[in-house]
Amino acid sequence: MRKKIKYIILTIVFIFCINQILSIYLSSVYEKNFCTHAGGDLNAYLKGKPKDIVLVGSSRVYTMINPDLLGKSAVNISKPAKHLYYNIAVVNLMHQYKKMPKKILIFNLEVEDIYQNNKKRLIEDVSYLKYYYYSNDMIRSIINKRGALEKYKYLFSSYRFNGENFTIVTNPFQKICTTSKNGFIPFMKSDGDSLRLCNGIKEMKAIKLSGINSEFFIKLNHLKKLCKLNNIQLVVINGPNYFLPKLFKKGSLMIQKYCTSKNIKYIDFSLKYSYLFKKSNLWYDHIHLNNIGAEKYTLLLKKELKI
Repeated sequence: MRKKIKYIILTIVFIFCINQILSIYLSSVYEKNFCTHAGGDLNAYLKGKPKDIVLVGSSRVYTMINPDLLGKSAVNISKPAKHLYYNIAVVNLMHQYKKMPKKILIFNLEVEDIYQNNKKRLIEDVSYLKYYYYSNDMIRSIINKRGALEKYKYLFSSYRFNGENFTIVTNPFQKICTTSKNGFIPFMKSDGDSLRLCNGIKEMKAIKLSGINSEFFIKLNHLKKLCKLNNIQLVVINGPNYFLPKLFKKGSLMIQKYCTSKNIKYIDFSLKYSYLFKKSNLWYDHIHLNNIGAEKYTLLLKKELKI
């Protein structure tokens, strides 16, 4: 019996030692990664010098707003398919690393995130930042909401590299790396744009949303607090849409009411400038502008910001 217990103890110790060595190695790989994927773009920003203007959002910023048109000291650190919780967590990391913008934070909201239907997806988004599980309280608390057993998985520190970001291990060996100096990768105008637009509108009309995510405005309160602590301007935006469902309009009006009460500048380009983006030749699909539309959108944003 004693031998069995001793064997079990030694096995556990061995597993944890291997886990610790693997975690240290993978951490060193992550810290050296500055590619636009596998978290390297965020890593590069957190290790660089703060910019005057920083844009945070989803693919509707990543592909639609060119920071070069906003000024010499502007950068886009948006991530495709990542929404509210992920983006708030990124700003929280910027604050932690003392890399908040010097002047303006432009924060994109997708109005559908105000609805309860999307809450599970918002929590899942933050798992992309699991590398920071131990070092950032917000990221840890959101990830733990995935389930009662989630926190126990992180008893193994190497678990931070399981999943979407695990490609940081294989990238160095495959020499896979793409970079963007300003974080902007536009969709170029193509012959297939009109078909994608048409199909996308059908998808938008079929969207069903209900209930309000009670954490939505709590997260925005935290965002406002971070900007106030760093004495910078917060500008909340919602990019243009070719077709806007009624529930999207309703969600935007709720956000507008909140921002007005908190003295936050809010610009909904889908409502305020819908007439400027009704031309199908500006669109790559139903929610993304092509490169021509992106330039028009960026210049309009610049005009709104008076910069």
